[in-house]
Amino acid sequence: MYYFKIIFISFFIFFYNLNAKENDKVFIQLDWLHQFQFAGYYMAKEKGFFAEENLDVEINEFSDNSNIVEKVLNTKNTYAVGKSSLVIDRLEGKKILLLAAIYQTSPMVLISLKSNINKIKDLKNKSVMLTDDAKTAAAINSMIISQGINLNNINFQEHSFNIDDLINKKIHAMGCYLSNEPYYLKQKNIDFRIYNPSEYGFNFYGGIFFTSQKELEENPLRVKKIYKSILKGWQYAFNNIEETAKIIYEKYNTQQKNLNALIYEGKVLKKLAKFEEGELGNITLDKIEEIKRLYLLLGLTNSTINYKLNDLIYKPNKLSLNSKEINYLKNNTITLISNSNFPPFTINKHGKISGLEIDYWQLINKKINSINSIKIINNNKKANEVIKRNFSSAKFAFGKIDYDNEETSISYSIDRIKIAMATLIDKPYVSSVKELKNKQIAIIKGAIYAEEFKNKHPFLEYTEVKDINEGFELLQKNKVYGFISKLPALSYNITKNIIPNAKITGIFEDSYDLRLQINKENKILYNILNKAVSTISEQERKKIRDKYNSIIYEPQKDYSWIYKVIFFLLIVIIVIILNNRKLNKEIKKRKLAEKELFKIANFDGLTNIYNRRKIESILNLELNRAKRYKRALSLIFFDIDNFKLINDELGHSLEDEVLEKISILVKDTVRKTDFFGRWGGEEFIIILPETKKEQAKVVAYLLKEKIANFDFEIDRKVTCSFGVSQFEESDCADSLLTRADNAMYDVKRNGKNEVKVV
Repeated sequence: MYYFKIIFISFFIFFYNLNAKENDKVFIQLDWLHQFQFAGYYMAKEKGFFAEENLDVEINEFSDNSNIVEKVLNTKNTYAVGKSSLVIDRLEGKKILLLAAIYQTSPMVLISLKSNINKIKDLKNKSVMLTDDAKTAAAINSMIISQGINLNNINFQEHSFNIDDLINKKIHAMGCYLSNEPYYLKQKNIDFRIYNPSEYGFNFYGGIFFTSQKELEENPLRVKKIYKSILKGWQYAFNNIEETAKIIYEKYNTQQKNLNALIYEGKVLKKLAKFEEGELGNITLDKIEEIKRLYLLLGLTNSTINYKLNDLIYKPNKLSLNSKEINYLKNNTITLISNSNFPPFTINKHGKISGLEIDYWQLINKKINSINSIKIINNNKKANEVIKRNFSSAKFAFGKIDYDNEETSISYSIDRIKIAMATLIDKPYVSSVKELKNKQIAIIKGAIYAEEFKNKHPFLEYTEVKDINEGFELLQKNKVYGFISKLPALSYNITKNIIPNAKITGIFEDSYDLRLQINKENKILYNILNKAVSTISEQERKKIRDKYNSIIYEPQKDYSWIYKVIFFLLIVIIVIILNNRKLNKEIKKRKLAEKELFKIANFDGLTNIYNRRKIESILNLELNRAKRYKRALSLIFFDIDNFKLINDELGHSLEDEVLEKISILVKDTVRKTDFFGRWGGEEFIIILPETKKEQAKVVAYLLKEKIANFDFEIDRKVTCSFGVSQFEESDCADSLLTRADNAMYDVKRNGKNEVKVV
């Protein structure tokens, strides 16, 4: 009978795991051939990070006829790697979801031989090998345009992906990856130049891991698991570049790269991922909006500039419910059936319900904003009957007895409950169950975890007890060496029941899933609860765990002396509070006055942007920083065209409205790190730290178009003239301003509504 039980459990675990793997088969489609560029996905597979999350992942190389976005949208369980052009796909209505940007700066650059080309302007009328996909080549094309070259004046050729075409001077320049071709040129001792779009202000993401919105809606936990696994894989790859390169060389080397080339690639990509800065995988809405803005300027999509991309970026802890699920929650009360016989999972004290399960239940209901109730039924069989009858009820499930119920469904795992051991305080800490060999251990008879634990560790000598009280009683009488049970239950009884001479001596690898059990027919509630569970963060779990797993051992003390001084302290506190009230009123008045004075001193009263005095101060600070750290700094000076006519013809109040509206337009367009102020009258200044004049030129043109196309609700078109200057080593504030001012007035003299860069 004993061996039959072992065989039965083994077969159950085998088929359960087999079925789980089939349910979680996942495909990752790469956007190129195997190389270090995709190392994190290989390492997540090779090191078992996918397997830990019960994911069976197949990684596929790119093929010429692959439409990666369509494959993700139309094939179940599919994830992929793409480029920043995914922003255009979303603007065009394709419901994709960006999970992680592995490279914070795209590896795609333009490369030439030093003997061929000295600067980008030399590419005019020359041959350039570049992919014919305008979306993919957008950053390189933008860099070329920013240097005053018309793309029609370049002889673009179909990309052969063969570096020999550059070496043999069949072409003058080619698009390549910073992590690949430069290595081969260095090996051949060939001098070359790299033209990196990011250095010209066109900083795109690279290696974007993405899936479909539908995958998130239907399988939120799987999305979270694969997101977690691939980041773990990339962490390992970049922390172990040589080991990773060797694995790729031996198992994924379809391009027949040598090992040193793969190691070189890994080191370059680690820098582009900003791994050391802790930015691996980051995607920010600000940068996505910057990329969108550039695509719109290049005319690569017809989508409106006001199209928001908030839903494009994956938020691991955000809950997303569809309309049916929202309506269900509005129209139904969800009842939790709970058993208060097992504190601290549920505690019923004087009619007040609390406990670990209750905390999780309240957290889940806070996330889904549901109408809910709690009903105590201290009998598992009766509770299961209620679940079968009551369509909108749920109970916590813990182990095989609940999981095997054919009439109910089990949610995703909410938490893993650890198994631990309590002993008397004189016993040493135990790091492994093996250390307890031949020792007498108490365990609760019939507990869900007990049979499995005993079968897994048959070398222990077990004493079965009817409940947790009997287990602690035997422990205190020294009739057993230790008492094994769930960690929260042991912790609760040691702290709350004030067992003076017991402690937690070991926490073992054995753990069990805590899930929710609901009526099998209620698919909509099942989906809602799974979505909520998948958004529970590790911080939220830790907060609940710590509440019930904290063990504090302290001898009983006499605190009666406190009462002797409490009356005196209360009197002192009351006096202090009365005095503080008066003082706080005065401090509050002073702070309000200081705040108002600061605003008057630093902000323009009409437009609520920096005034001239403040912007001058900022400019001097930024100039000093640029000089000290050799950083780029640009300045935009602009003026409203024919502004006097607006005042003369339309009046002072409309003139003020135009100034206010332009200020709002500009504030919404420039970066948070830029400084925008009113210089005087209708003149404005924008200070752009860490910005070269090529990038500032793009900003100025965008502002020019925005203002010219904006409806100011007055009987005339409003335009502005712009001058752009860049900090030079010999500059002071006056010289930098003067160059931008002169450039702006040169525009004024030559037709207005234009941008000039000096």
